[in-house]
Amino acid sequence: MPTVYLLRLSETTLQRTRSLLLKSEGVTLAGSNAVLADALPELVTLAPDIVASDLRLVDSHAMRVAHELGRLPVRPQLLLLTPTADDLQLFAALAAGANAYHVDDGSGAGLVESLQRLHARRAMLNPQLARQALAAFGIERSPLIIARQAVSALDTTAAGRQIEQASRHLLTLLAQGLLLPEICALWGLDVAEIERRIWRLVRLLHVRSRELLIA
Repeated sequence: MPTVYLLRLSETTLQRTRSLLLKSEGVTLAGSNAVLADALPELVTLAPDIVASDLRLVDSHAMRVAHELGRLPVRPQLLLLTPTADDLQLFAALAAGANAYHVDDGSGAGLVESLQRLHARRAMLNPQLARQALAAFGIERSPLIIARQAVSALDTTAAGRQIEQASRHLLTLLAQGLLLPEICALWGLDVAEIERRIWRLVRLLHVRSRELLIA
């Protein structure tokens, strides 16, 4: 069962989400705050598995959160909470060090499931984010007829500096708008395996981002 620390923009939202997680049997709430500066000492002490943070905070933003978490003795995974997957900061925060995102409509629906999915190292990408990932890796989409083939799931030849062809094919299918069950049917894999591959792709984005900073 993952331990979770909450960072939310407003006290009202923070308290509502706290109440939701305290009632849930699927996660353990380690702590919460609306101010990143106040949260950092607690994060060192509590060492949660996951930090769930809004894209924007009272004193900061998600890219700064990702940076600060990377400096902790034990780095928790970072789940971004966003009202829409179309937010322009979302991909930047994923590339900067966040591991996954959850579209939060204010009701809290699906949040516990998203936290559990991330704890199992599983993530998702919508078509727009998949297209941005292709651009970030500097690769073109695969021909769709090739990406849809079952053997494409096993193609380990290089597609770029960090990424293999199977990941390129996966990003192509996601960018095309295929749903995970559709990709599973084409490739003969289960949803959990596809989500684990997406999680690894997001981790590769972190490597790519660090290389660009060094260059």
